[in-house]
This record gives sequence, structure tokens and C-alpha cells, in this order.
Amino acid sequence: MSTEVLIIGAGPVGLLLANLLGVRGVRTLLVERQREPAPQSRAIGITPPSLEILESVGLAGDFTRAGIAVRQAVVHGSSRELGRLLFKSVHPRFPFILSIPQQRTAVLLRQAAVSYRCVELRNAVQVERVMHSADGVTAVCSDEALLHARYAVAADGARSSIALAAGIARKRVSYRAAFFMADFRDRSTLGSDAHLWFTHNGAVESFPLPDAGRRWIVQLPRAVAPAGGRDDIDLEGLVYSRAGVALRRGDRVWQSSFQPERSELARFVDNRLFFAGDAAHTMSPIGGQGMNTGFGDAELLAFTLSHALGRSAPHASSGHEPTAVRYQRVRRKASRAAARRAWAGMRVGTLRGQPSSLLRNAIVSLLMHGAAALLARHFSMQSIPMRNAAVALRGKRFFDPRGAHKTGQKVV
Repeated sequence: MSTEVLIIGAGPVGLLLANLLGVRGVRTLLVERQREPAPQSRAIGITPPSLEILESVGLAGDFTRAGIAVRQAVVHGSSRELGRLLFKSVHPRFPFILSIPQQRTAVLLRQAAVSYRCVELRNAVQVERVMHSADGVTAVCSDEALLHARYAVAADGARSSIALAAGIARKRVSYRAAFFMADFRDRSTLGSDAHLWFTHNGAVESFPLPDAGRRWIVQLPRAVAPAGGRDDIDLEGLVYSRAGVALRRGDRVWQSSFQPERSELARFVDNRLFFAGDAAHTMSPIGGQGMNTGFGDAELLAFTLSHALGRSAPHASSGHEPTAVRYQRVRRKASRAAARRAWAGMRVGTLRGQPSSLLRNAIVSLLMHGAAALLARHFSMQSIPMRNAAVALRGKRFFDPRGAHKTGQKVV
């Protein structure tokens, strides 16, 4: 079969891209190797720039109704509160960070994507490699079926088999800190606030979830090596000793351990094949910037592909820069900025030992009281360079999918 855009990978980034292309009327085939959606709830935070993107396809209301608006983050030391980050001024329509489990995000995006007549979703399709031709691409599947398209997007995760088959190198850096997280039935009195504890024994983070749930993340002691799915971590004991909050082991509903890493492909574009989300770049999940960075990839890719297919109003490019080159330049800049911030936040939060912890907490307290507004913009990703297409294409003429009457409007 033949389509205009083939998306490989039906995670949140691939699904969002399908929506962004669907609203533009682009014929899109989205394929996923799994038969059923993944049950993991790893990413939970959606920032205001991402909510703007969801708003452009009419989904911001569905998401905000399904999630919890986190309007402040309370930061604690070992024995006292260090300060509060208020998100009330970070965005005129979305003065919060939305907490919603990743699987719920995928369900909402999936339901919306398949509602477009020009979008088709197929499960249990394993693409082995993508071949190029003069006017398109051909994806070779594991059952030897061939899928033809004008363009392809690989959104197949951090271990992208498409990038590997294309021979594109990936640089990886593993971090020393290790973490264990679990979602609980919430019996605490922490409400809808996020809470962070910076102690000399390690960090604790906690975020509200819909349906009376709460996520807890603990930095593991150095002697404890992470192993996915292990259930012998005494998270409850670590939380109580560091944060003074009592949790019940029987209230765990999901758990996972992880050791963060950062990675980046040598290039995000290979002729008519594009890479997005974790397939292009990964970063520490501490701070919740990874999926949101992928959403920014999807948005700019939608403009790039619809322009290449002649579906958008003409707009000036940056000089004579090809749109594919611009995609790589812009998204590399944004993802590197997000990765640096994720690393810095993790590094500061995971300092151990009494002297380092005391110094860290004194500096954090000063910043929380003297630069709280800037920190709120920082952690809500409002200050990421090139954070979304409205910023990346500032001053350019582009097609706004919310209505044909806005075609060619100036972004201000």
C-alpha cells in the first residue's frame, strides 16, 4: 500500500504526530509492533508548551479533564520547607503542569487519531528497515510486507531499531544515580501539590495522579543496583526515613526501577526518514522533560511534512535553509537544552552527604525565595529555546490547523 506519511511507533509522540497530520488532512499510516498498548505509566507530566500543542488539535480540554493540575511544587530539606514553586504565572491558559499517566495520554491520543478518516492505525506490525527511493520510502516489515510512503517518521523509542538498521550512530551517557518509583493508592494529605525532599541520604519526589493515586520516586542507596520490575526495594522505608510520610506496601499498584541515561542520534533526518522523541534523543526523566520534548518534535515535524507535501500555506524559511535541515537544527537545540536541564536538576537533587546537602539546600532556599518566578518558568519548560513551533517559526507565515481562516497568520 502507499500513503503520504508512515509513522513507526504508536507511543505518545507517534500518536500526537498522527493527530497533527490528521487535522491537516495528510494521509497517514501509523504502525506499532505491539499487539496491545503498553501498560506502563512512566511519563506523567505535561507542560504548558505541550498543552498548547494539544490545544491546536482540540485535545487540551480532554487532557485537563482527565488529569490533575499541579499548581505548585513544595521543596523540603531534611528538617524544613525550603520554598514553593508557584506555576500561576507561567501561562495565561495553562498555569500548571498537568499530571496524567502515560497510558491515559496514549488512550486519548489514540482515540483522537483514529477519528480522522485520513489516519490508519495498525498494531502488530514490525518494521525492520526503511529503504529510500527518488520519490519516497519503502518500509520492509518482518513478514516481508512492503509499506510505501512519501515520508517516514521513526518514533520507535530509545533503542530505535530503525536508526540501527539505517546505520546512524547514537551517543549514550549513563548516569550513576539510580531510582525506584511506584504508583500508590493515595492515603496522604499532600493533595494536588508536587513535593520534593532533598536530604543528605538521597532525594524523594512525589506527584499526584488522577483517581486518588500518587507517584513516589526515591533515589536508591549506592549499594542497591536497579533492576526493572524488582519488588524487593523498601521504598516505603526510604520515604519514611527521608520524608516522614508513611506508605503502605499493599497500596502499590505499579512499580519500576531505572538508571537514567542521555543519548542522541548523530542526525535526526536521513533523506525522507525523520526521527522523533526517544528515537532521536533521550534524557534523564527527573524533571519530566523527555516526553514533552518529543511532543515538540512532533509539532515541528507536522509543519515540516505538511509543507513538503504542499498542504500548508507557503512560509519563509530561515534564509534558504531546507525545512528538513531546520527540523534537525531546531529540535537538536531544544532537546539538548532540555537534556542539560534534566541532568542539572538530577545532579543537584541527588547530592549526598551532610556538607554537600547543607550547601545545596541553602542555595535552593535562596533561589526559591529570590527567583521563584524564573524557576517556575524553567521547570514548566516555558524557557526552553525553540520549545514549540510558534517560537521556532516566529515571524514566519504558517498554517494554523485550528481553522482555514487562520491560514497564513503571523505568529507573534
